[in-house]
Amino acid sequence: MTSNSHSTMDDLESEDNTTANPNEQDLANCEDNNVKSNPLNMDCCNSASTIKRFFNRRPTEFFLGAIAGCVFTLIVGKTALYYLAAVAVVYLVALLLASGSDNKFGVFERIKSTIFSTFFDKIWNFFAFSLGVLVLGGFVLWGPLLMPFLIGKSFLFYFSSLAVAFLGMAAMKIVGQRGEEEVNIDSVSPPAPEHMAPDDAVPDTRQQEVHSQFASSQDQASQELKSARETVYMPPPEKTVLTNASLSKPIQVEMRSVGQQPPTAPPTFVLVPVRTEQEKSLPIVAPPSIPGNLKLSLDQVDRQILHSIEDHAIQVSKSEHPSFRELVWDLIFSKHISNELEKVIAIFRWLATKNLKEITFDNVEKGSPEEVLLELKEDKTTYPKVFDTMCNYAGIHSKIISGYAKGVDYIPGMKFNQDTDKHSWNAVYINGTWGLVDADWAARGIIKKLRKLHYRLDEHYFLPDSHHFICAHFPNDKQWQLLERPITLDEFENMPHIKPEFFTYGLEIVSHHSVIIYGQGEVNIRLRYPALKQKLDFDFILQFESGEEEEYKGTKLNRYGMQESVEGIASFRFRLPIKESYILSIYVKEYKPENIVSLHEVCEYKIVQEEVSITELHPFPPCTYLNWGPSSYFYRYGLTTNQQTAQISTMDGKAELQIIIPKQMQFMTKLKHNDRNDADLEGYAIHWIVGNTVYFNITAPSCGEYGLEIHANNPATDGTTLHQVAQYLVECSEDVESVPLPKLYAGYLGAKPKFNDYGLNTLSHHIPVIHLEANTVKIQVSVAQDIRVDADLIEVESDRKLPEFVFTQTKDSVVSFIVNCPSIGFYKLQLYAIPVHDPSQQLPGVYNYLINCQRKTENVYPFPMQYTKWKEGCYLWEPLVVHKEIGKPTVNFHVKIPRAEDVAVVVNQKWTHLQSSQPEIWQGEVNLAPYYGEGVKVTVNANFGGDKTSYSRLLEYVI
Repeated sequence: MTSNSHSTMDDLESEDNTTANPNEQDLANCEDNNVKSNPLNMDCCNSASTIKRFFNRRPTEFFLGAIAGCVFTLIVGKTALYYLAAVAVVYLVALLLASGSDNKFGVFERIKSTIFSTFFDKIWNFFAFSLGVLVLGGFVLWGPLLMPFLIGKSFLFYFSSLAVAFLGMAAMKIVGQRGEEEVNIDSVSPPAPEHMAPDDAVPDTRQQEVHSQFASSQDQASQELKSARETVYMPPPEKTVLTNASLSKPIQVEMRSVGQQPPTAPPTFVLVPVRTEQEKSLPIVAPPSIPGNLKLSLDQVDRQILHSIEDHAIQVSKSEHPSFRELVWDLIFSKHISNELEKVIAIFRWLATKNLKEITFDNVEKGSPEEVLLELKEDKTTYPKVFDTMCNYAGIHSKIISGYAKGVDYIPGMKFNQDTDKHSWNAVYINGTWGLVDADWAARGIIKKLRKLHYRLDEHYFLPDSHHFICAHFPNDKQWQLLERPITLDEFENMPHIKPEFFTYGLEIVSHHSVIIYGQGEVNIRLRYPALKQKLDFDFILQFESGEEEEYKGTKLNRYGMQESVEGIASFRFRLPIKESYILSIYVKEYKPENIVSLHEVCEYKIVQEEVSITELHPFPPCTYLNWGPSSYFYRYGLTTNQQTAQISTMDGKAELQIIIPKQMQFMTKLKHNDRNDADLEGYAIHWIVGNTVYFNITAPSCGEYGLEIHANNPATDGTTLHQVAQYLVECSEDVESVPLPKLYAGYLGAKPKFNDYGLNTLSHHIPVIHLEANTVKIQVSVAQDIRVDADLIEVESDRKLPEFVFTQTKDSVVSFIVNCPSIGFYKLQLYAIPVHDPSQQLPGVYNYLINCQRKTENVYPFPMQYTKWKEGCYLWEPLVVHKEIGKPTVNFHVKIPRAEDVAVVVNQKWTHLQSSQPEIWQGEVNLAPYYGEGVKVTVNANFGGDKTSYSRLLEYVI
């Protein structure tokens, strides 16, 4: 059916052959399509407006009933009370039927409206007559004061009549109040949508028809359509909950290919807007200053139902529809989506997914919804207008809100211009309360995510907390802020530029609540993140406000800032180089699979540096990241430390850091400085592992700031990849001239994996860096089994091996390594070990020491050469050294040799057999006076049984 664009509801009703006089206009709207015979059907009208229309419909019957009630009461007297009581029962039952909104009597009403319509019309006429008898009849009894005396003993019946009449009057008064909407608007949460003239409302200018067959077969959808036809007067909303109209289970989603033909709407389906031309004349009721305790949220929808609605909307977006009517049928009514929140979800998802720049329709009439959607292709309309149009035809009250927004062109601290800085969004009335939606911004964000096949509603722009929404949206009408205390435009302009992810990550501002920060020296901005999150990784970008320049004298401005997170507080420390205005953008870093890092902007500030230091400020050390302290990998590996801040101060130019590790790991350190090469600093930061603790030793080469980078690797899972686990700022305020430690490869010092595997433990020196004030040292290690050990002493500067200056011996479960340093300098002591029962001839390295000999206090001489058998548990008390400068003519040999049956000292083919005073202990004197200075070898040999003539060489001296 077609009509001109100026058809009114009167035209529509007269074409439907229904009564449409001025007194019955609202009723006609409600009673179209066989609903006329069902005046109390709350599936299309609420109880208050229906009862009011009931009396407007039957004034004659009510008037006749009133006259009859007067006469009947005066003539019959007390007998009238029984009649009135019966009428009261009928009246109350009718009220009950009229107030039901849960479709409880839906079957009854449909049978009545289709089969017994004439019969029920007569019943309702009789009801109007009886109500007149009840009310005005009661008035007659109540009025004459002498009436009790006339009735006599019926005095009590009289007061019963008064009570019945009073109830009737009260009911009529309630009907009048609710029908006329005589409610104090200050007690209503947000405004009822029917009292509101929407901005840019798009009326339906085409004639429409609703088929009774569709109305009866599609129950839920028809309820929404019929309610859309009537001006609904809503009572003050209570706590928002989803009604029984919500879907009880997820909808069935049919997968579609792009361009697939959509299902066709039945011919009986016709769109009906929730707003009509008549409603435009209604006065606008502003939102109250204190909204109720209502909070719209997607949590009100079962997640499976929510996802099914979203999936359905996505599939619908793949099809092209010949008309707006077909689109709404496919998106909403074909799936019986009748709950208001679920409808809005479907519209929002479709609008965010569909590329409206390519949408087409077969026929487009002027002023039609099709025209509105197509105008978006030519930038003649906006997303809020399209969203409002779709809501209107889905039975949802919506309003376009105009104001200012902090969008992509916003610069922190800017003032808004009413002529150029305009934005619009929507308010939607769902389940009795208002919610805010910015379909424009949400659509752009979600379409971007769709390219990555990431389907998710951006909830910040879909029914967000109004306290969050106000951070970026300021309506011209302050009451549409939906806040307990609306803010001013100045307050809005002075707020930091808060982004949606700020609330997603649960952040709070601690230090600076104004968007402009005036700096005089260092600036420290602090944010709080949730205590449940062990740590969030942040990042930032600093640039001059005057342009995109992010450097100062060739140095990135970011280098003038550092960020650290401690106990739920994220701090951003800046020492800006010159007097200037800067723009600071703060991000949260999110780590995704395959080591992909994504940045999410959370807020922006403008920093105006008013004063700077007289001396030029230096940037922070050039470390890899802007985050200082432990990183997210630190916690992933389960590491812990007692170092609470990212700053470490030195004492006498030295500092130490300890980190507890849950398992064996590998580490690498780097020291960074603004004016020194990394290679020049390699010897100033070393580390070693003792038990479950890794020690990091830092030696500052001079006064200044240094960056310490710590990288780690879990051999079991990481292969050869190293991840940065921490970054510290080492501050040395002392004038020192430190000697750097030698450059050693990462992980050289300390214990190796086999050290623990073989049950070894350090006894004397737990730290692998030994600073000596003398040139001799004894290092002891405990063993848990019979073990063969060896050691190498290497002079670092020349890389020359000095095996003769380290002596290894074992007593009980203790292995001793005696080291004599022939000169001042650095020496590497490398220890090797293997169990005695292991047949392998290769001894793996188990521990490495670095010895710093700072003074030579005595002359040292070579130790005897040690052979394999000696390293299997032998011990020498004397002589450790045989040399002519310290030698005696007669030398006492005192040794422990396990399992030996005979021990002899051989000098120039002369054998001296030692005596055993107790098991394994051998002792005896040897005259060496004739051999000093001759280069003669002195050997200690042992026979271990078997061939009595076979001796194994254990030690060899050269004198």
